[in-house]
Amino acid sequence: MMEKVDATSKKNEKIALFASFLQQLSVNELPLACYYATGQPFSETSGEKIQFGWSSFMNVVHQLTNRTNDDLRGFYRKKADFGSLVEYALLKRKPQPQSLGSYFGQIEREEHSIEGMHEYLRKIATYKGKGSLKAKKNQLIQLLRHSSPLEAKYIARVITSDTRTGFRGGLLLDAITKAFDRQGKSVRYAYMVLSDVGEVALVAKDHSIDLLSLKPRIFHPIRSMLASKAESIEDALSSNKKLICEPKIDGFRAQLHVDKKECRLYSRNLEDVTHAFPEIIASFSDDLRKELAPMILDGEVVALVAGKPVFFQDLLTRIQRKRDIRASVESTPCYYYVFDILLHQEESLLNTPLSKRKELLNSQLPDLTNIIKMEYYEYQNFVNIQNQLNRAIQNGSEGLMLKDPNSEYQAGKRGKGWLKLKVTLPTLDLAIIGAEWGHGRRTGWLSNYHLAAQGTNDYHMIGKTFKGLTDNEFAQLTEQLQELELSKEPYGISVQPKIVVEVEFDNIQESSKYPSGMALRFARIKRIRNDKDIEDIDTIETVRQLYHQQLERQKRADKA
Repeated sequence: MMEKVDATSKKNEKIALFASFLQQLSVNELPLACYYATGQPFSETSGEKIQFGWSSFMNVVHQLTNRTNDDLRGFYRKKADFGSLVEYALLKRKPQPQSLGSYFGQIEREEHSIEGMHEYLRKIATYKGKGSLKAKKNQLIQLLRHSSPLEAKYIARVITSDTRTGFRGGLLLDAITKAFDRQGKSVRYAYMVLSDVGEVALVAKDHSIDLLSLKPRIFHPIRSMLASKAESIEDALSSNKKLICEPKIDGFRAQLHVDKKECRLYSRNLEDVTHAFPEIIASFSDDLRKELAPMILDGEVVALVAGKPVFFQDLLTRIQRKRDIRASVESTPCYYYVFDILLHQEESLLNTPLSKRKELLNSQLPDLTNIIKMEYYEYQNFVNIQNQLNRAIQNGSEGLMLKDPNSEYQAGKRGKGWLKLKVTLPTLDLAIIGAEWGHGRRTGWLSNYHLAAQGTNDYHMIGKTFKGLTDNEFAQLTEQLQELELSKEPYGISVQPKIVVEVEFDNIQESSKYPSGMALRFARIKRIRNDKDIEDIDTIETVRQLYHQQLERQKRADKA
């Protein structure tokens, strides 16, 4: 099925093909097929991860097929598709040396069921700690030995989260909508609430369930509502007569779930990060939890030293740390700035206007030690908003969040309901697709990064930079990028696009240097965005829009 979906570039054909396929599946197969179609071996909310890097997989393919690394990397440079590389290697499999024959054995064809493949993948994911990499490799070898080259192609794509079918984003939801004769709005609402595309397919199949009646659930994180970029205050007011203004703080987006027995924090990519912020969790006493629960809050975690925010990257270091959290709590205490409430005592507030949600938040949540209710003001004229922007900048904020008081909570959507306004040029979230070895002080590090925006089916390079990172970050990225290496190049290496960085720049210009026709001038990395997935990066269309906005601003300045 995925081969047919992959073969067509037409959106409606992809949807129709996969919808027909979904209709034929059992309730056990249905969620698994949805995960695999989006390049995920498991549900995003399950916490299960295979954690098997591209280079480790390449090593397995080399060992299993006896193809040389030069041969494999040469094929990849032509196709830029790891799944096709694995298929090619198995089709061209060379005889193993006699000493390895008994270990690798001969290829034994065995058609995999969806559930059977799931058991293989789950077993690979269970290996942890010392010796786990070897165990994972052995298990993967067994899986590939019993797979046809075509099956291996898609196994590789699932494990490396690169399906190449265009089913990232909303296409799979469209297929579910068509397969089970549902309304697109209700399927998207279900996805917002459940955050699990496999579970969405199951409830959509069951017509006894009213999708719009689904409620948020404690300890099942909801996908965060996102903000679009506002060019100016005038731009924001052109879409909304009145605006709720909040300071835009440089924090870590997090969702706080309050139950009678415990509280848990989740990142914007649905990961449980409770362990990293014990001082925030401790703000809720046993009695207070019982009084408030169940409650779901949306906000930003900010670390303060002497009353001032620390660098965002230092905050992410706290999340990655498994030990000595207490020392960090004492030296760099964190606070939760809450700006929204999504569930209160079994009542879903997702369809409640923002102004009403704000009122409820302020009336129901008391002042707590490490919980701060975000200050906000409601304005409808330029002067008041400009004054608020100036005040926010003086207090160390990046700018303002400008929100429609009537906006409902719409997860994952960037519309005019929520806008972010910065005093500098907007930053771009981009993928690293290649890196060059450094010189001088940067010798030994991959430290000149090739930056790319998302295209329709590919990534478009728009610049390079070695500026903005610390020595520790250079060392960290060097290790990570080598694990993601696709091929060696004269300049360094090309890599699988997995790492997201937030990039500042002076301006955007047209350039024949890159096929995209766009180039960033004086790009520098503001921070590594470990909290963002590759699907979250900006598109090449966004880059072009910023370029045209830049031209319009220059025309207005010239006239003035």
